Amino acid sequence: MASFSKDMITSRQNGLVTRISKLSDKKYRDAEGLFRIDGVKLFSEAQKSGIEFEYIFIADTKREKITAELADELEAASGTVITVSDEVFSKLTEESAPQGIAAAAKKFKVSELIIPSDGDFRSIYLSSVRDPGNLGTMIRTAYAFGIDRVYISRDCADIYSPKTLRAAMGTVFRQPISVVDDELAFADDMKKSDCAVYAAALRRDAKKLGAFTIPKRVCFAIGNEGHGLADEFIDSCTGTVFIPITEGCESLNAASAANVIMWEMCRDAVK
Repeated sequence: MASFSKDMITSRQNGLVTRISKLSDKKYRDAEGLFRIDGVKLFSEAQKSGIEFEYIFIADTKREKITAELADELEAASGTVITVSDEVFSKLTEESAPQGIAAAAKKFKVSELIIPSDGDFRSIYLSSVRDPGNLGTMIRTAYAFGIDRVYISRDCADIYSPKTLRAAMGTVFRQPISVVDDELAFADDMKKSDCAVYAAALRRDAKKLGAFTIPKRVCFAIGNEGHGLADEFIDSCTGTVFIPITEGCESLNAASAANVIMWEMCRDAVK
């Protein structure tokens, strides 16, 4: 149960305010083991998903509204609830239209590199996806379509970035995610587990998405927004796949391509 501080913070130079405002930067998130949550929706999703909070900040002029709207979540949440002046609150959020609540939460653990040995398994691997908005969108789509696991390379955008969290709309707290350090070993382990690995890449022998039966155990790989997947990784895959698009259109961006592929993977399973 959260405890409510009796004092209101009114100085933007307050030490705690300065510390929490720095969580916009990955190096401070890593050093603190904390990340920041902005807005009513994300706070509610995080609390319901069991995220632990250290501090919850509420803007003074929106205190009455927020405490009424989130009464149950605040009652059940961990951490300390602190009222701050609107001027101070503006330093604690990146929202263009602040809703009046922000929180510093403990980083949740990303799952171990799990590859189930049997049964249907639909997964996606995101390699060097650097745009946090794209990453968050892909995670949100994966959750919406029932993708069993999202694998991401170590150099992808930070899943704790405020931009990733906003784009994922809370699904990052529930979607199983694993980090891959060695993608060649990962592809090999997938195939050893009877899981086909298809790289989204335009090669001469690439299969047309929608024109072949997708295996029940499969992982589709999506590459970097600008450079795609590494040739060595593509060579290690079961095969390649392309999305048919209108002639003259160069390509889809990484998030759009991933969304189309995930829909094709799971459309028979989505009710």
